Amino acid sequence: MDNVWSIMDLLFAGAGLYALYAYYLLKTKGEITTSILMSKDVDIRKCKDIEGYKVFVAPKILIFGAAALLYGILGLVNSYVSPVPGVLYTAAMVLFFVILIWFAFQTKKGVQMFW
Repeated sequence: MDNVWSIMDLLFAGAGLYALYAYYLLKTKGEITTSILMSKDVDIRKCKDIEGYKVFVAPKILIFGAAALLYGILGLVNSYVSPVPGVLYTAAMVLFFVILIWFAFQTKKGVQMFW
């Protein structure tokens, strides 16, 4: 069972890195990584205000990416380095899942506002 949690922690950390990379591309090159922000049926070329969408979504990607990366790292530390106190680990898990749900609603809101 510990291997399953380690794989999940790696996936969370990887998702966090991917989101932070999407943020980097957005801020430096102006590229929108659609796979993390919207469903495949949304055509980026039909956006009403692409610059407004970038401003809207950038901080949300950063928050989600940081939360996923930190939660994944915390889980890996818990598994391989030193046990993290249960209260801290549970609080981090709850906070991450709250941010995950918030991010999902915000990306949907962004599509509704800008398409």
